[in-house]
Amino acid sequence: MRAAGVVLLASLLAACAGNPYEPAERPPAAPAPSPDAREPISSPPPVRTPPAPRPPATQKSHPRYAPPPHAAAHWDNRLGVYVIEGKRLYYRERLYYRWDGDWYSSGRPDGPWEAVAQPSVPPGLRGLH
Repeated sequence: MRAAGVVLLASLLAACAGNPYEPAERPPAAPAPSPDAREPISSPPPVRTPPAPRPPATQKSHPRYAPPPHAAAHWDNRLGVYVIEGKRLYYRERLYYRWDGDWYSSGRPDGPWEAVAQPSVPPGLRGLH
């Protein structure tokens, strides 16, 4: 029995005699890729940023207010009126407006002009002068 114990102890020690820092089995190496089995290289799509929106300060016409019938003009969103081109006149809802130390209005761009009370002037024009 003593001989059997010595053999058992020797076989246990032999099993433990390996390097503790090496794994018992090495993982299998990855197979080398064949030249025919290439994966396509994909790149991300280009980043497209939309252009920054510009506030429409002026435009040809307004969907609610008709343009002046007797003069070339464009709509100014900031003022809320049509601006008559080449003159210091404004138009909205069948009336022309001009500033001459006070606000005046007329049904035609060449007058006759009548003084206008401040509340009757379009809101965008009130703060202009």
